[in-house]
Amino acid sequence: MASPGLLAAIGSAAAYALSYVCLRKGQADSSPPDSGLLPVLSTSLAVLLAIAPAGLARHRGTLLPVRGDALAFACLSGIIGTFLGRRLLYLAVQRLGAVRGVVLKGLSPVATVFLAYAFLGDPVSWRVMTGLAGVLSAILLLALENRARPMRDRAIFSSGALVGVAAAMFQGVGHVFRRVSLASGAPPMGSAVIDVAIATLACLVSFAAEGTLLPLLRHYKDHLSPWLLAAGVSSAGGVLLFFVSANLIPVSTVATLAASEPVFVALFSWLLVPHLERPSFYSASAACLVGLATLMLSHGP
Repeated sequence: MASPGLLAAIGSAAAYALSYVCLRKGQADSSPPDSGLLPVLSTSLAVLLAIAPAGLARHRGTLLPVRGDALAFACLSGIIGTFLGRRLLYLAVQRLGAVRGVVLKGLSPVATVFLAYAFLGDPVSWRVMTGLAGVLSAILLLALENRARPMRDRAIFSSGALVGVAAAMFQGVGHVFRRVSLASGAPPMGSAVIDVAIATLACLVSFAAEGTLLPLLRHYKDHLSPWLLAAGVSSAGGVLLFFVSANLIPVSTVATLAASEPVFVALFSWLLVPHLERPSFYSASAACLVGLATLMLSHGP
């Protein structure tokens, strides 16, 4: 039987996947200039703050990290993994679609596994390596699919793929910082709130510095899609469950299980927005590959 940590990690992957599908629908409905990042982060923060008192009551102590280094790493995970990683990932989803964009995001466990091994001493078992091999094979399938595209579509895919790979690297580093932030003994809820709050603040500061914040706010005043709000609610669940699972099992295992997201994205997309996501043999096979790798991980240490 799967452990609570593994179940939380799979639940996190499913919640994140649902958020990406809702995001893709919101992008199609309202063409947000920031790919939907600001409303998703803001909604996630509001949800986490709303349920934070329950986490405080359950923990019976401080909700936030109390050690300076733990707080610093929680902030770094918010800036690097959640803000920068998502800003690029959401752009990749807008260019490539949810399934292909999230398959490319599956590269993030590669960075997480090796950084966790180097700096946290997390074990790298044969199951983890097999899971990574499945992710890399899935990405290879998408590359093969791209070779069959017209030249114009190849250029669009290539630019989106580069963005997706960069997003994966940022998120992989952010995953390691999330694990370090839990070292203070603070509950996962507190670390999740800090992560998303700092990401939201970084998002506001970045857009203000670029001179795009006021135009963005005006855009969302008139064109805020409820699908983007739904993405934020689901994303909040994904963040919280990720911290819960990383508190129970090695973060390298959590990150590799997160590679199951394309399977859930494919399922939710084909159920909820089939007109937006048209599966091909390659993309369906890629989603199945990472699903099989995840299934193997969930049945052993």
